[in-house]
Amino acid sequence: MNLNTQFVFEGKLKRNLVIGMVIGAICLAWSLVGDDEYRTRFWTNWLHNSVFFTGIAFMAMFFLSAQITAFAGWNSVVKRVWEAMSQFMWVGLILMGVIVAGVWGHFHHLYHWNDPNVNITNPDGPHFDEILAGKKGFLNPMFFTLGTIGFLAIWYFWAYKLRQVSVAQDTQETPSFDYHKKQRKWAASFLPLGGFLSTVFLWQSVMSVDPHWYSTMFAWYSMVSVWLGAISMTVMLIIFLKSKGYLEYVTRDHLHDIGKFLFGISVFWTYLWFDQFMLIWYANNGEETIYFKERMDHYPVLFWGNLLLNFVTPFLILMRNDTKRKFGTMFFVAAIVFFGHWWDFFGMIKPGARIAAHEATMLVEENKNGGTHSDTTTGIDHDASTGHEEPATETAHVAEAHADTAAHASEIMHTENATEAEHSEPGHTEAAEASTVHTDHADAGHADATHGEAAHGEHGDGGHHGDKSFKMGFTVPGIQELGVMIGFLSLFLFFFFNQLSKVSLVPLRDPYLEESLHHDTGTNIDGERQLDGDESGHDHGHH
Repeated sequence: MNLNTQFVFEGKLKRNLVIGMVIGAICLAWSLVGDDEYRTRFWTNWLHNSVFFTGIAFMAMFFLSAQITAFAGWNSVVKRVWEAMSQFMWVGLILMGVIVAGVWGHFHHLYHWNDPNVNITNPDGPHFDEILAGKKGFLNPMFFTLGTIGFLAIWYFWAYKLRQVSVAQDTQETPSFDYHKKQRKWAASFLPLGGFLSTVFLWQSVMSVDPHWYSTMFAWYSMVSVWLGAISMTVMLIIFLKSKGYLEYVTRDHLHDIGKFLFGISVFWTYLWFDQFMLIWYANNGEETIYFKERMDHYPVLFWGNLLLNFVTPFLILMRNDTKRKFGTMFFVAAIVFFGHWWDFFGMIKPGARIAAHEATMLVEENKNGGTHSDTTTGIDHDASTGHEEPATETAHVAEAHADTAAHASEIMHTENATEAEHSEPGHTEAAEASTVHTDHADAGHADATHGEAAHGEHGDGGHHGDKSFKMGFTVPGIQELGVMIGFLSLFLFFFFNQLSKVSLVPLRDPYLEESLHHDTGTNIDGERQLDGDESGHDHGHH
């Protein structure tokens, strides 16, 4: 067979991707304009895209390892795409390393548990936070470093070794398939490493942006989200490579199988989305419901757009069997799903980071005032989303924004009575006016949370969280966010194509290659077998 097995990374493609990276760098710098004192928009853009594209590389490795372990043979002609995607974890180490350096050096405030201005885990301090104090063995710079770049380094080592053995197999495979057996060992051992450690990676890098929030399903949910990002990118890359004359042996049958994964896992993602929401809604605990209430009330476009992009669209389009065999339709759906899960991570990170920046600002202002309330007529409420100061009717003494708002959410969502205050530990939480301030167990350990009726009206409905008005780059992605995404995508693709050009596109000695070349799903369209005009030309019905 005369197969085109070597990808050439041409100068025009390189130039276009470099232009994309330059656009991303410009937009990243542009996001500093009008940013708050903590550069929240800049750093959330960096964190958002670093986690998303690194997660895609990780899930490419995880998906490939699962296929190898399951003795799957249909994907042999595709696996070099996944191997090249997985190598981006090396770049991810650098990207996430910048976030880790910011945690140690305190030059960003993405994580309120790492606030350098107040010791919120000190029981004798004025801002003691019992919830975060209980998590300080987990939420600290040392464990953050281990759970992000430490685990990422382990994953990259496994991905590097698996690809190294796979490439060596092309020329050194033995009659007893020793190199294939080595691949199986690396793949099978990666599954528990990836499955268990990825939960900690997501808890540290994304979930701890909202440190008071509890969800045991978050890691599953977020990893499935980047899994769909990896599958959708696989579809688009295959179609692009075929348009350039490569992967001519990848047929509609292969695309159909990948399309089934795209469809099925989109449904699985929706199950996790609904199940996480439904269980928290049913429990109706303030410290949990506030996560969704915050997004439903103040970020409805993000919240409901997520479901529209990532469930409704792929479900309705891919429900028909033949749509998974049409290149144009599959590319369109894959592009929507890819953007949809980038949007999903935007919604996970931006609202919580905006709150964290405002919390830090309010605590700094309080420390400047000597821990006393601001004057009701001259008080200043700092808007962390814009970096400007606006007059406020009253600025209350701030203890902890997440817990206070959680209490308010509980007040709204429950039929409340004063006995609910018994959930709080005595001595840590006080209410200045019981008729207007409700205290539930979400306030446990937050001292001096004293709010009058006016303060509760302003801050309890989001005052501690800053201005809830529309803010480009937080309420919805702005031009800067889209540009940064293009930059990171261009970086990912540049690295991917560079890796792809170094090896044969076809794993020539893979024991399942023949099965993959003759892969047949048995699906007919209009009563006859449909083949690409530029496919390899061998009969799929002939084995």
